[in-house]
Amino acid sequence: MLPAVIAARDAGRRLIVPTQNAAEAALVDGAECLSATHLLEVCAHLRGVQELPLAFSPASDTHVFPDEDLQDVRGQHQAKRALEVAAAGGHSLLMSGPPGTGKSMLARRLVTLLPPLTEAEALEVAAIASISGRPLDPTRWRIRELASPHHSSSAPALVGGGETYRKYCNDTKNDATAQKNCATGRG
Repeated sequence: MLPAVIAARDAGRRLIVPTQNAAEAALVDGAECLSATHLLEVCAHLRGVQELPLAFSPASDTHVFPDEDLQDVRGQHQAKRALEVAAAGGHSLLMSGPPGTGKSMLARRLVTLLPPLTEAEALEVAAIASISGRPLDPTRWRIRELASPHHSSSAPALVGGGETYRKYCNDTKNDATAQKNCATGRG
């Protein structure tokens, strides 16, 4: 839904969306979205008989106080410092080590160090969620999420993998380099 709303806004067009998607569509600043519950309402609006209501979104809560905070972690001074440096500089972070050493615990607390998403970042994340069919909570749309893949996930699974990846690998059977990359998950 969001990519269509963004495109309509950029083209200077109004958009009619289902009432169920009105809160999501209203997240796009500057977009004029009307909501309708039935196609007969749309027809009445187009004939000038009935005005459709503007879509609106509930207030976004960007100051959620999480249950987990970095100050609750005992010890782990180097790991906490690494989290702070990564969060402050916008750096990537790779944690490795044996099970039970606190990697997941620290990763869940990294989100609390990061600022809320900017509107552009939030729209990008929400558009991806919208396209993938994941539900979007308009009240929490500017809060960063933690991606926590399973430890046995393959490299193709981490970057999207799936049927498109398999099709690419099958289409490049005559290309030795591409086949090597597909076999090692670097597709």
